[in-house]
Amino acid sequence: MIEVRNAGASACGLSYYPAVDLGSSTSADQSRNIKPLVPGGLGGPPAYALHAGRTAYAVIDLDPSGATTGTAPGIDEMNVLANGDHMPSAETRNFPLGSGAKVLKPKLGLYSATVAQAVASMQQADTRS
Repeated sequence: MIEVRNAGASACGLSYYPAVDLGSSTSADQSRNIKPLVPGGLGGPPAYALHAGRTAYAVIDLDPSGATTGTAPGIDEMNVLANGDHMPSAETRNFPLGSGAKVLKPKLGLYSATVAQAVASMQQADTRS
């Protein structure tokens, strides 16, 4: 789960979903990182309005099939940029994945007001991000 909290005094706009990719923390070449599927059919601003003092949630499933074989080797890090449309890449945050993390055709949901809504959105992911 990815949480973004607006600690400011006024609302701000986020992209529909965070910019996320999965890769190796030791690789200098991030071009082969895996990008999750996202829900399709999006368009038109505003994407997600995050009001002051509120939190937005996005959910990622690294291996929706539950596969134990055929998963991507060497994936040990998730890179997250909260607002890929309006934030510089330098603001990307890197999060280590557990040593046993399995990654195969990951899915990412849209920003939502609740975790349940974010999960439902993730389950509809069908388009390359």
